[in-house]
Amino acid sequence: MENDKRSEDQLSGSPAKNNSFATEILVVEDNEVNQKVMSVLLELFGLKADLAKNGFEAVEAVKNKDYSVILMDCHMPGMDGFEATAEIRKYQESLGKYTPIIAVTALAMAGDRQRCIAAGMDDYLSKPIDREVLKQKISYWTRTDVLFKNKNVRQRRGTVDSRYLVEGLPPVDLEHLEEIYNPSALENFLEIFVTTSDIRMYCIRESLDKKDVRVVTSMAHELKASALSLGSKHLAKLCLYLEQAAGQEDWMEAEHTFDAIGEVYDRVKAYLKSISPAYQSDRP
Repeated sequence: MENDKRSEDQLSGSPAKNNSFATEILVVEDNEVNQKVMSVLLELFGLKADLAKNGFEAVEAVKNKDYSVILMDCHMPGMDGFEATAEIRKYQESLGKYTPIIAVTALAMAGDRQRCIAAGMDDYLSKPIDREVLKQKISYWTRTDVLFKNKNVRQRRGTVDSRYLVEGLPPVDLEHLEEIYNPSALENFLEIFVTTSDIRMYCIRESLDKKDVRVVTSMAHELKASALSLGSKHLAKLCLYLEQAAGQEDWMEAEHTFDAIGEVYDRVKAYLKSISPAYQSDRP
């Protein structure tokens, strides 16, 4: 499939600050409250968005304009998200195009992600919308190595830029830690955190390859607890998502989430290194 490719320099940095490429999103949502929430979040990210109130409008929008990502509500009157996705896929296939579609739904059963993927969607986002997760998924699906591919692209792993997750925020609540620990005790605590977390990250990586539910969920749970003790809320939240994905044996979501965890964890370690080199160790 032949398509125009955006250069690497166009994709560097946050879409909000990148003038050479403006990411445009199609939001397909019939609920007015949810429309407002999504519009506000995307505006905060500096992203441009068009609104389609139902599946019919979504199909027409795609025929008239190219989008980087489509956020697709699953349940709408008339033509729902599953039907709209099928129509979009059929239309784009005839033109040699492919736009990533992220399902946005309140569905909560273990098999719902699989249903969305089977319908031709590429990813899954639960309601209520979490700001960090939304930004993570948009940044993931707008990278060069996953755009303009056929539907098998959603089985590939990618790297999430951690700047999209924790931009402008310290990755560790150092002020709170300094209120609890004296300098010597704090240094010891942080060294223990890095050492044990390195081991857990290694175990998770090995266990993901083996699809070992017990080890992945256990290590993700432990890493989450450590991150909370450190005051790294973003890292803890991602660990919770990994724990849930592995528990449901949703390995595509687990791989995606682990990539994001790795980026944020590296950011945490870099921050600790900026405080004192003693806090930094090499990951196994």
